[in-house]
Amino acid sequence: MYFGGDVYSSVDPFATALGYEDGKVSFIGSDEAAKALDPEAIDLGEDFLTPGFVHAGLIVDDSAPSAADLYAQGFTHVHAIGTAEAVARFAADTPEALSIVDYPQLDSGSVRPRRASITAADLLGLEELPALSLFILVASDAQLTEVLETLRADAAHAQRHGYRLRLDFSVPDDQVQALGRSGIAITLDPARPQPLAQLLAAGAQVSFSHSETSPWAGVRDAVVGDGGIGARAAFNAATRFAHRAAGNPEGGVLAPGADADFVRWKVDRLVVQVADPRVAAWSTDPRSGTPGLPELSPDVALPSRVEL
Repeated sequence: MYFGGDVYSSVDPFATALGYEDGKVSFIGSDEAAKALDPEAIDLGEDFLTPGFVHAGLIVDDSAPSAADLYAQGFTHVHAIGTAEAVARFAADTPEALSIVDYPQLDSGSVRPRRASITAADLLGLEELPALSLFILVASDAQLTEVLETLRADAAHAQRHGYRLRLDFSVPDDQVQALGRSGIAITLDPARPQPLAQLLAAGAQVSFSHSETSPWAGVRDAVVGDGGIGARAAFNAATRFAHRAAGNPEGGVLAPGADADFVRWKVDRLVVQVADPRVAAWSTDPRSGTPGLPELSPDVALPSRVEL
């Protein structure tokens, strides 16, 4: 049981305490209730508890950060893409508290796994769409056009099997509506200029990969960038939306009965932060009933992870 901090939870936007048992959240609420339930509850010292971040599309190669480094930065889940050998090596060095969802490269000459990754060029060369959860690596706008045309021919198959797109470029405005209509989850890097507000408005299922070390840097990029979105939407894209993309719709939230997947942070202050086309505006009005998040203006230090 923890008390004396702030807990990011939609079930109680003013929660200051969290308890868990057998790997599940058992309590969200006030300090008084927490200490009544457990007199030995641990004082958070005004630190902040959030769901763990998800790196929703890590290319596992020689330049990739280690699993230990990712965990130290606040990631608790990684969707790992690479050769079967590279993904296995990455998973072998993973801290116990870091969960790996593996997408090994699709090999037509071997038994197909439940999940796999494939380049757009290789997908376009297939005679039929594979019946597995497929992460398609798309390198350009031109490739995206061809991939969407291919998937449109059997959109129900792609959606049923949980196909995903990793977009390694800035999405052009003229592709926004097509991505929204596709029903296919997309993962992109918010450090690149991206039309995030337009994508979400079009109904696109957006999650984040991260080229920057801190996941909060990615959230900040999503809020203060040209296609800026609100901090809550950006945080969801970095957490719960990534769980949905991997077929876990219940993940990425702190609520009774949910997985006790949370990280402790040292923060300067919490605010309700909303993107504006011209500037980023912040409101601390508690009447909104919206749980606060760390202030993410460029001149404020990013949150730092604290060991539980």
